[in-house]
Amino acid sequence: MVINLHKTKEMVFRRPNPKLFVYPDPLDHVHQVSCAKLLGVTFKDNFKFDAHINNILKLCSQRLYLLKLLRDQGIPPQNLNVIFNSLIHSRLQYAVPAWSGFLSADSLGMVNFSPEASLY
Repeated sequence: MVINLHKTKEMVFRRPNPKLFVYPDPLDHVHQVSCAKLLGVTFKDNFKFDAHINNILKLCSQRLYLLKLLRDQGIPPQNLNVIFNSLIHSRLQYAVPAWSGFLSADSLGMVNFSPEASLY
């Protein structure tokens, strides 16, 4: 297998609050990054998922605006519920086991939602 060095990134994982951390020298012709997106989940080198949560919330906010526009157009509530589940709920639930255990209390509070919440 031939590795495309133009697409290859290197990420050095570290503890969230190291007292002393020295980055190793980067590999030749490989860009060293602190944040990367893999299969739709944004990973950071310190195992924090704040960037991922911010991306999800931004996307869901845009999609909620779309739902508001559809509601104003007279779409029945049952159809809005289907659209909500497919556009927003599915995005919130995607890969939850991979990143939810690393959330801070603040980030966890930002993504918690009530299943009983109503759109109308």
